[in-house]
Amino acid sequence: MKTVFKYVASLLLPLIVIITHAQSKVVVEQIQSYSMVSPTANYWQLPNDINPLLAALDSGLFKQINLIRDKNYKTTALQLSKQNQIGKITIDWSRSANSNFHAYVELYEMSPEFVIQNKLAQIPPSKFDSISSVWYISCNIYNQRRETIFKKTILLSMMPTKSIGMGYAIDIPASTPAFIFKAIQKGISLVSPNIDDMEYIEAKVPAAYATDNFWMPFLHNESRIQFDTSKPFISYNNSIGLQLLRTPPAQMNKINQRDKSINNPYFDMLPVIKKRLGSSVNEYYHVLQPLRDVNRDLDYNIVAYLELNLSPNDSEGSRSPIIFLPGNMHTIFLDQDSIGSFSVEETVVEKDKFFNLNELFNGLDSTKKYNIGTLYEKRKIISAKSIEGNFKSYKFKLLINYANNLKTIFINDKMVIVAEGRNKPFQMVAADTEVDAEIKNFLLQMSFSEIFQMPY
Repeated sequence: MKTVFKYVASLLLPLIVIITHAQSKVVVEQIQSYSMVSPTANYWQLPNDINPLLAALDSGLFKQINLIRDKNYKTTALQLSKQNQIGKITIDWSRSANSNFHAYVELYEMSPEFVIQNKLAQIPPSKFDSISSVWYISCNIYNQRRETIFKKTILLSMMPTKSIGMGYAIDIPASTPAFIFKAIQKGISLVSPNIDDMEYIEAKVPAAYATDNFWMPFLHNESRIQFDTSKPFISYNNSIGLQLLRTPPAQMNKINQRDKSINNPYFDMLPVIKKRLGSSVNEYYHVLQPLRDVNRDLDYNIVAYLELNLSPNDSEGSRSPIIFLPGNMHTIFLDQDSIGSFSVEETVVEKDKFFNLNELFNGLDSTKKYNIGTLYEKRKIISAKSIEGNFKSYKFKLLINYANNLKTIFINDKMVIVAEGRNKPFQMVAADTEVDAEIKNFLLQMSFSEIFQMPY
């Protein structure tokens, strides 16, 4: 592949300025595209309407160098089929022999690693992980003697950004096809005699999401409720006003298994721990997680018991070393009163629930889906933690998904909230139900509490 780009680099000639008193005609012979990142997909293939790309040349480069495009000439849109075709332009002017100038546009998607390895651009290390791919956008202009009189290249980094989309955000492609080509259109408009032979720029594009049969129907075109976590509170507005919640740090106390006396505050837990495989080497903790609903002046405490696996084997490599002890032994208190309990299952495969990397949408409107032509198997949705229990008279279930930072809340078997955020909530969709806001707020706090966060 290096030889291909050495060939390309050899063509990076300085601009021979076109000086004419009247505008000269130019034909755009061809726009060719290819993806080194995902060659079997179709998201990188040129859209049926390439006029926006041509218009970007008209208003940008051609205007600057005093050329006017022959709009009666039909530009060829070419999808390359092999990587070794990159950088090679086939000249056929049988339809445009009388034109003074002939332009070609090349659009190639490559990985940021390839850009660095081939020294095409210096990518700031702090931004490297944020880049999905880099688009090589080049314009070549030939005169009638087939001499290259202009060649400039934009290297356009695509950086997916999350806004109101929710679901399984993906890395490749960086966005939906429509947004990818809007960014490419902008990149083409920046090709200019005034830039370096190879100019590096960045573009932020809305992230693309894999379709799924779990969250997507609930989230479809629903309003996103935004959270403010800039202060020591979690705050958001709902139909009854501003909600203020606090999730203080959890307190952990190691259980002394050697102390068999009745004075051991965790004496009742010793028989439970003894039955655990590995109890002689693992450590066990009593955890107190305080939560506060400021508006309602309610103070909760979650009491739970954790196991720390100090000697995980290879078969446990994908499991967290910190797990909750099994069974409905974890308790919810309001002040000093017990008002609920729960159990925690680790790494739960959700039955008949999956996401599809072959089909994308924008994370909001699921009626606009894009099949990108890949043949990946549908992926099972796996919850890192599935928490089931009761709160007063309500039955609840919380699903914690570390892969996409979603917390899914069910009350009495009905999905009522999907919230996004790693350690703090960023946004959520809440169903319009008659369930009391008290339990919704409690379960929201619980799902983002320290004890359920992904261990580092």
